[in-house]
Amino acid sequence: MNLDSRAVRWALVFTVVVVAQVAVASRLEVAGVHPDLLLLLAVTAGLTGGPARGAVVGFAAGVVADLYLHTRFGVGALASTLTGYAAGVAGDTVVRPSTTIWALSTAALSAAGTLIYATLGHLLGSQTLADPNLLAIVGIVSVVNAALCVPAMAVCRWAGDDHSAVQIR
Repeated sequence: MNLDSRAVRWALVFTVVVVAQVAVASRLEVAGVHPDLLLLLAVTAGLTGGPARGAVVGFAAGVVADLYLHTRFGVGALASTLTGYAAGVAGDTVVRPSTTIWALSTAALSAAGTLIYATLGHLLGSQTLADPNLLAIVGIVSVVNAALCVPAMAVCRWAGDDHSAVQIR
């Protein structure tokens, strides 16, 4: 598979995820919290493709998220880049992967990504860490992302053409 077809696949994946985030996930609420499919994309790209892919996909996902969020531009990009990179490092260290390990990893990394975003926003003047719903946001985003990690990882493998990637059992 050449680079051009991978770029087309990733463009297709980003288009579908952004449309799903804006048209579907942003309308779904659990305790006033929306799922974060772009964070899920960054995490699963890192888990399946390593730190470099996680960082690149995380950066792109964060920039897209920053375009429709009403916060300081760049906070989402930085948080998603760091989270995607960390997911890649975590994915490279898993010796015996299973669906349970991937789901728990996705939940933990999604929680970390959400907290990184809140911390960076707070450092830049937002009151994100003081939000009384922060624990609910972290919990709901983590659970939803863990539930969706298996199909998201399959999509990331397809987009990255990772035939050598570890298979989920």
